[in-house]
Amino acid sequence: MRGAFGLSYEGTLYNPLSNTRWNPPYYSVDSAVNFLNGDISQVVYGPVAGGAPSFAGPAPPEQNSGKGVQAAGNISGWDPSNPHIAANTSIVFPEGIRDPYVENWFFGVQHQIRAGVVVQLNYVGTAGHKLFRAEAVNRVPGALLPEGTCVTDTFGRKLCSQVNTNVDANGFAINPSGRLNPNQGFLRVWENAGNSIYHGLQLSAQKRMSHGLQISGNYTWSHAIDSGSTWRNGGTSANGFAPGDGVSTDMTLPSLDRGNSVFDIRQRLTFNYVWELPFLQKAHGALGTVLGGWQWNGIWSFQSGAHWSPFRGGPFANPRFNDNGTGACDPATFDPTKCINKGSDYNLDGVANDRPNAIANHVNATHAQWADGFNLPQGFFTPPCLGCVGNLGRNTFVGPGYWAADTSIFKTFQLSDRFALQFRAEAFNVFNHTNFQLGGATSSTGFNNLNNQPFGQASGTFNPRQLQFGLKLSF
Repeated sequence: MRGAFGLSYEGTLYNPLSNTRWNPPYYSVDSAVNFLNGDISQVVYGPVAGGAPSFAGPAPPEQNSGKGVQAAGNISGWDPSNPHIAANTSIVFPEGIRDPYVENWFFGVQHQIRAGVVVQLNYVGTAGHKLFRAEAVNRVPGALLPEGTCVTDTFGRKLCSQVNTNVDANGFAINPSGRLNPNQGFLRVWENAGNSIYHGLQLSAQKRMSHGLQISGNYTWSHAIDSGSTWRNGGTSANGFAPGDGVSTDMTLPSLDRGNSVFDIRQRLTFNYVWELPFLQKAHGALGTVLGGWQWNGIWSFQSGAHWSPFRGGPFANPRFNDNGTGACDPATFDPTKCINKGSDYNLDGVANDRPNAIANHVNATHAQWADGFNLPQGFFTPPCLGCVGNLGRNTFVGPGYWAADTSIFKTFQLSDRFALQFRAEAFNVFNHTNFQLGGATSSTGFNNLNNQPFGQASGTFNPRQLQFGLKLSF
């Protein structure tokens, strides 16, 4: 019997945190068109160094910006209405951040049932605490409801529009985008907001080399759960862009994204063998040289699919709402049951990566569906109520399984006491089984996005059968 427990701390991500030097108000990335006031004859040639944006004074000679409005000021043609979009900030709130830490433990039993044959059963656990999370905070659910309206969502919360199209003293709308801070765009904050847990049951059996045969097998049943499998963007190793990973579905309710990890492979079975073929091992002459002394090797792997999330992504609809002429989206006659959100941002917080309502929360598609695209019944996915979060959990769909057999056969020719020549014939995925990749594995616009057709189709396949031959000279 064996057991152990360990506690490890992760060093702070110093390189990403060094990006705090680019944070507002000292720096921001601004969105600027190449002309002023909608007039394409008044071209903006771009910024030069020095001071705050200004139209006053002549243009420095090195601008080479020509004559007219674009030649005035130290940033040629700067338009003060251009928004501060801030890009990928690295803001840290006053409470600061701490080093994440991970607990690891296991308990196992190992038994030799006969000479050279050992079986082992282990329980393995891992828990991550205070994991880093890069959260988009300049948003709030319901913020983009029709101006001046409020709704009650499925959690009983009162959500109200943050949109304010009234103009300030400079003639600009106060908050047309409905952000918490209308003076900024995307604001990314570093937090110790993530937690994870892994439980695994591992069974193995091994027969050590004897009588020309070595064989071993391993089976794992496991479950990995977290509130986000990535820490700074939507790209993951399993299913590309996904809601609840790079950006939380609802930052005010982070528990909505607790679910299967994108790398959660529930079951995996592998076995391998080395067999020194006994045929004609003691034969002499040409017969023994050609047909004797061969070795057959193999690795077989089987596993269930990774987990993934259908989501509604893509651009915002313009206009955002449709009331079919009933006036249901007008603040004076607002009716949330008849005012239809046409876009992908169901909870109207300004981030379009939301999961919908679904008839079933768990779907394990067939091999044919991965080849041709899912054929789910009409109405399987529906939009949630206006400003609400869908009932589909994170990573509840199961991806395509995987199995492959790799095999090889070796023959060593002893040329002399010093030199040996080995012939190798190797086959990977020898049965040429089609192993599909997840629908969003190769692109952020893959078929895990409900806007794309055919939804659910695999984005590609893993390697087909490959054969290779080689000679290895040892001396």
